[in-house]
Amino acid sequence: MSSNQFSPSSASGGVSGRPSNNLIGIGLALLSALLLTINGAIGKELGGELHPFFLNFIRAFVMVMMLLPWILRRGISGIRTTRPVLQFTNGLFFMLALSAWFWALPRIPLDLNTAVGFTAQTFAVLGAIFFLGEKSEPWRWGALVVGIIGALIIVRPGAGEISPGVLAMLFSSLCFAVTKLLVKIITRTDPPESVVFWQAAWVAILAFPIALFYWTVPNIEQMIWIVALAIVTIMNHFCITWAISLADIAVIEPISFTRLIWAAILGYIFFGDIPNAFTLTGGVIVLASVVYIARRERQERKSAPVS
Repeated sequence: MSSNQFSPSSASGGVSGRPSNNLIGIGLALLSALLLTINGAIGKELGGELHPFFLNFIRAFVMVMMLLPWILRRGISGIRTTRPVLQFTNGLFFMLALSAWFWALPRIPLDLNTAVGFTAQTFAVLGAIFFLGEKSEPWRWGALVVGIIGALIIVRPGAGEISPGVLAMLFSSLCFAVTKLLVKIITRTDPPESVVFWQAAWVAILAFPIALFYWTVPNIEQMIWIVALAIVTIMNHFCITWAISLADIAVIEPISFTRLIWAAILGYIFFGDIPNAFTLTGGVIVLASVVYIARRERQERKSAPVS
């Protein structure tokens, strides 16, 4: 057994008796989908009370404060980067993506916000194929297309005019797609924890000057939710960063469509948004695409020759 069995470069492979890196990536992507939906529910609640630029800054600042003791205990070498320019660029696009996301959250239902956000999957997969040289297998495209169909059933384009919240989510999705491609490149040389730390640090630094114009002193309840938001965000960042470092983007992106299901559930529980027939139908299609891609990856791992 080679020492780089679970390195990013071997993401498509597998070893007998152990899950392949793609399957591990799928599991992490599933957990990330749930965490990101919880993030959205908290952000939707806070977004109606705090300005999105301030919320973006304070969330990132609390994240950095939480990560610092862990970083200092492990040593500065844990966050040393060989790609400072890419880390900065990643932080910039992440700050733009989050600001637009927080702005859109209070303005459209949670399931609609999530569905529109899935355009990021299309942008990311296309970018990975054209710029990163990832494999373009028909069954992966098929799973992506099925997931998009499920999302479109929920959004129902043409049923009404596009709202500013939807436009903000489209911009956010494009920026999120750019960050995923950058993370894929950065994690070839830098550890995932380095990406998580610098992503939060650059968002805090870049968002601070804008946040000053919308500064608010959070009350105790808001501060508790901000801390919860930071904790869930850290967990999500580690999950998705490790998933991207282990598996092809074209493999893990369709998995994030499960957020539609979680968004419908949490939207109903916390905001009284009742899922309609379109949401339920789209959710079933989304789930079918995820089950298919997971089963296909397992079949390919079993049929692959053992090295």
